[in-house]
Amino acid sequence: MEDPDEFVQQKVQERLAELDDNSIPILDEIREEINDVSIRSRLTQLIHHITYPSYEQEFIEYLEKGIHSVPDLEKGQLLLSRFENPTLRTDLYQRQLDKMAARVEPAIRTALSSREQMEIFTAYFFEKEYFKGARNDYSHPDNSYLHKVLQRRRGIPISLSMVMMFVAFRLELPLSGINMPKHFLLKYETDNESILLDPFNYGRIVSMDQCAYFLRSNGITPDPSHFEKAGERDILVRTIRNLISSFEERGEEQNVTELKRLLGYMMQIHS
Repeated sequence: MEDPDEFVQQKVQERLAELDDNSIPILDEIREEINDVSIRSRLTQLIHHITYPSYEQEFIEYLEKGIHSVPDLEKGQLLLSRFENPTLRTDLYQRQLDKMAARVEPAIRTALSSREQMEIFTAYFFEKEYFKGARNDYSHPDNSYLHKVLQRRRGIPISLSMVMMFVAFRLELPLSGINMPKHFLLKYETDNESILLDPFNYGRIVSMDQCAYFLRSNGITPDPSHFEKAGERDILVRTIRNLISSFEERGEEQNVTELKRLLGYMMQIHS
């Protein structure tokens, strides 16, 4: 691939075109050993090209099983992470979420009230695990991929919310997503109170009046449906749409086309 001779490069491309899924481990190993950024990028594209048909089928099979729970959503988000990196070991990120829950669990269990549990959990997430909103590169695709958010500790409202939801689920905390237009939120709901949290602003508590003002300032008339619990399938749909928008902005048409195909399957297959 590094040979300057065009004939040699053409022959290399022809041989590469003949590769199949069995070649992926070798290609991945070669990719890890190459320092040249452009060649690594080409190998990544090649791996994606080879694996996409089987990946697409796996995604369809996932949809056919239904998306009805937080674990289902977590599985879908990690599956989506493999769109970015087909050889990604998603189990490593599940274990990372397990460890995050284990670290905060002792403090959660000694809390005197559900409100105190919420405060401990939120403070832990932003002050101990150092998550924060991605303000400088908001539209970058990395801010939507679960594994990238866990690696970089930065994300957009919906991706930060999902990390919190996945850890909260492990701790049996009543945290759910709120699919508000323009800005995804979280709701911490017990028998005694319902609290809206803004994960993009360090888990700050927000009022309904503040949300209504935000919506009106964005040309949207507030509606009670904007504050209902988001279904797991709807959250995955919104994530894919965010990725499509990110790649459209970057002019990466192949990714846009393939993600629209995945979104189309979601519209056809109703959980």
